[in-house]
Amino acid sequence: MAFASLRPLKDSAVVLALLAAGIGGGAQAQDRYPSKPIRLIVPFPAGTAPDVMARYWGDRVSKQLQQPVVVENKAGASTIVGTQAAVAAPADGYTLLYTASGTVTINPFVYKKMPYQAADLVPVTRMLSIPLVVSVSSQSPYRTAADLIQDAKARPGAVSYASYGVGTVPHMSMAYFANSAGLKLNHVPYRDGGVTDLIGGRVDTAFSPIADVLQHIKSGKIRPLAVSSPGRLESLPQVPTVAEAFPGFEGDSWHGVFALKGTPQAVIDVLAGASRQIAESAEYRRYLGELGLVPVGGSSADFVRVIEAESKRWARVVKDNDITLE
Repeated sequence: MAFASLRPLKDSAVVLALLAAGIGGGAQAQDRYPSKPIRLIVPFPAGTAPDVMARYWGDRVSKQLQQPVVVENKAGASTIVGTQAAVAAPADGYTLLYTASGTVTINPFVYKKMPYQAADLVPVTRMLSIPLVVSVSSQSPYRTAADLIQDAKARPGAVSYASYGVGTVPHMSMAYFANSAGLKLNHVPYRDGGVTDLIGGRVDTAFSPIADVLQHIKSGKIRPLAVSSPGRLESLPQVPTVAEAFPGFEGDSWHGVFALKGTPQAVIDVLAGASRQIAESAEYRRYLGELGLVPVGGSSADFVRVIEAESKRWARVVKDNDITLE
């Protein structure tokens, strides 16, 4: 999901410890991973949030593993172009994919034909979670999510919401919210997510990525009504979760690192270890905290479980709302 650009990265003064990356205790130098540059495909345009965070990851991993990480942007078709390029590469750990959740948890259910399958990718580490915020203009009559729900029930199809387009996480999360509350809403897709029109009151609401709206919430231009995370956020502690009204609701997006099916487990372990060091660092947590993003980390197995659970959720939303793309 290509939401608003983030500020440029700052060079870190912190040099993380070199990770011992030998595949075997008696391996020769040429058998050690990595022994050459790593190609990191990002299926989003340069300057977007996934690109910025991928470059952050690549910079820190390069320092840990003492090999360059070369970021390659291949945007297009809701991440399909870049993901297809990644899965066509050898499964040796020298081509990786840094992408957002929709690549593996939404696209396989929304698109009628796909040049890749989620099974073609091996989850390495989920780097961060992106909470979404049910947002309205500060001039909106809606003071709470209950106000929004009450009006939408009284005027089926009249209340509009913005998103980045059909099949994006903001669209899917709002469809899930509408299903949970028994609402019929009017979807208005925008290439840029529609924040400007949201502020101006030309669209009633949006389920926006927090990085898109946090600065506008702080400046008083946008009023947050609820968040998509299972628990309240440190960045918006007074804002209730949707799950407080509809138990079990969760609609966050995320970024993660993937290798290719067939990549040796020892290589996956090296990459997962390097990724966890980044996710657990105080520097990373401070950086994400400024943006309202949540560091994750964890094991490859943890990541697999998240993908399985989200895939079931979004498959149900796709079916319930007859969402399809060519």
